[in-house]
Amino acid sequence: MNDLFRTVPITLHNARSAYPLVYLHDASISLDEWVQFVRHQCQSPSGETGVIAIHDLRGMIHALFCYRVDIDMHACRRLCLANLLVARVPGNAVDKTIVNSANDLAARLGCASITLDQPFGRCIGCSYCNEVPLDTLTNPLHPISGSTRH
Repeated sequence: MNDLFRTVPITLHNARSAYPLVYLHDASISLDEWVQFVRHQCQSPSGETGVIAIHDLRGMIHALFCYRVDIDMHACRRLCLANLLVARVPGNAVDKTIVNSANDLAARLGCASITLDQPFGRCIGCSYCNEVPLDTLTNPLHPISGSTRH
């Protein structure tokens, strides 16, 4: 990877060490909720789901992401990344480490491609919804939290 950052899997044993970054991005998530989330992500015995953290030489976590193996429309294995949290630092070493980590993980898990899930929030106050009167929509389709776009 590089000399500044290292990749480490997040497990139940070290989940608490990643919580400050999670809290920085969303203070509404409690430590207990985070640990429960990690427990759920890491329950696959095959290792096809999990959480990866990027830390510096001091052990401070600067980024993390969740991953899962999925099958694409060509029946090929695909590595799906989600919940990418990055603490911005000068330079692009963290970003490069994330990319290298994802590439290494995809190769190890036999995935032909990598996707990054982009969650949609509810359409409260967005310009499109404000322009279209709600009564004209018979079945309003609003992206919901947790949905993805590839």
